[in-house]
Amino acid sequence: MHSTAAWSTQQLAEFLALVSSFDSEASAALGAVERAAEALDAEVAAIVCPGKLIAAIGYQEGTTALDELASVASGASRHLAVPGVGISPATVVRLEHPPHAAFVLARSGANGLSREEMSVLRGMARVASMTMRMLHLLSEERAAREESQRQAAENARLLATLTERQTLLEWLANEQAALRRVATLVARGVDQEAVFTAVAEEVGRLASADLVQIFRYEADSTAVRVAFWGAHPDVVGIGVGLPVGGYNVLTLVQQTGRPARIDDATQVTGGLATLARSLGIRSAVGSPIVVDSQLWGVVVATTAWPVPMPAETERRISAFTGLVATAISNAQARADLAASRARVVAASDETRRRIERDLHDGIQQRVVTLALGLRGVIDAVPRRLPELREQLTRTERGLQDLLEEVREISRGLHPAILSEAGLGPALRSLARRSAVLVELDVQFAGRLPQPIEVAAYYVVSEALTNIAKHADASVARVTVEAHNGLLRIHVTDDGIGGADPARGSGLVGIADRVEALGGTIAISSPSDAGTIVVTELPTACM
Repeated sequence: MHSTAAWSTQQLAEFLALVSSFDSEASAALGAVERAAEALDAEVAAIVCPGKLIAAIGYQEGTTALDELASVASGASRHLAVPGVGISPATVVRLEHPPHAAFVLARSGANGLSREEMSVLRGMARVASMTMRMLHLLSEERAAREESQRQAAENARLLATLTERQTLLEWLANEQAALRRVATLVARGVDQEAVFTAVAEEVGRLASADLVQIFRYEADSTAVRVAFWGAHPDVVGIGVGLPVGGYNVLTLVQQTGRPARIDDATQVTGGLATLARSLGIRSAVGSPIVVDSQLWGVVVATTAWPVPMPAETERRISAFTGLVATAISNAQARADLAASRARVVAASDETRRRIERDLHDGIQQRVVTLALGLRGVIDAVPRRLPELREQLTRTERGLQDLLEEVREISRGLHPAILSEAGLGPALRSLARRSAVLVELDVQFAGRLPQPIEVAAYYVVSEALTNIAKHADASVARVTVEAHNGLLRIHVTDDGIGGADPARGSGLVGIADRVEALGGTIAISSPSDAGTIVVTELPTACM
């Protein structure tokens, strides 16, 4: 038989080995009460906290007497009702862990535990408490580590999401800036070729494309390149038509009127297959240009990347095709307006010429005939009738004044010398008739297109009229030169300045005529510094 000391040491060693084998605080607590009950031959063993049962044996499932155990643990009672046995003495040992916990043990019999058995129970309680504390700390550390890992994973996910969204915002900001730049060009009414070139460059940079091309579809089943940006600029020249047909982006967009892409250029067929291979194209995306509900052309972005172009490429290109369509519509509207205004000016000039001819061939000739007839009558009046002769002479002078007025009206409508001799002689005639001294310098010879000569004549005529009426000038200088497809008219005076075109309709009407012909007119008239009128009219395109 073992001694009490040897027995206690053996029991504690076995107990320590047992509770240390568990991986959780709850399982260690349950193992501790089971081993303690077995070692000390107890019917009931439990670890109790205020209001909470940690572990217990000796009770049927669901019938643990928590209140009775808590009463014993608090010291309010020294006995415990043992199931199947009855009231039995109970022993309580306080635990350092869990906080405020107690190890409760009860066994049948009148006497409680012996001193040696109490020593064993206390040793078991200390071992159980330390083991449970260690497992609790390990559990907290494991939970903290798992939470840290979860937080790290969540932070990584949030960082990835933030990076993705920041990248998206940067893309959107760049896209909006590019759209604003192109929209500004469209709003300024620059040439559509400049808009095409700008769109090709902006699309190329946003889509990271190697080559961006803009094509216009033609009725002969070809597509004419009107702009490009990127690599291989000289492979297909501007204005050269490419055949539409087969399997390629040009054909797909023309057939469907919708964006199209080809991610494997080896599948391309038709006349563009050889070109695609020579350029090393691996992927292509095209977006249609629709003007007034009609398919006008396509913007095509291509790359030599071994991977397809991003999925959002179609959307990015489509954002620009609307601006291209607007530029085309605006250019057509401006061209139609200019043509309409030119037709109005031409019709007005033709009407002026017709009226001038009617005045010259009709009223003017009749007045001349009447004046000649009246001169014959005056010559036939007898000398004895001086009053009649004087009256008829005054009538003759009136007819001469009327004839001069008719000639002035005729010249104002459309001077015959302008049609017969050209702008230079017409301006010299105008200068001679001016009420202000005119220094005229015409630096070209020959004839110009009729609409240009008529517009130039009326610019000088209106300017000299204003100088005579309002400038209080002593001299006017008129310089006319033609070079590089432009007729430039420079009219200055040494008058009081302060001219305001908005106060009169003369220069406004002249400005309309000049602009209808694609020209420009600028007026500078600071106070006490004279007036400068500079007009430029295109001659090469007339």
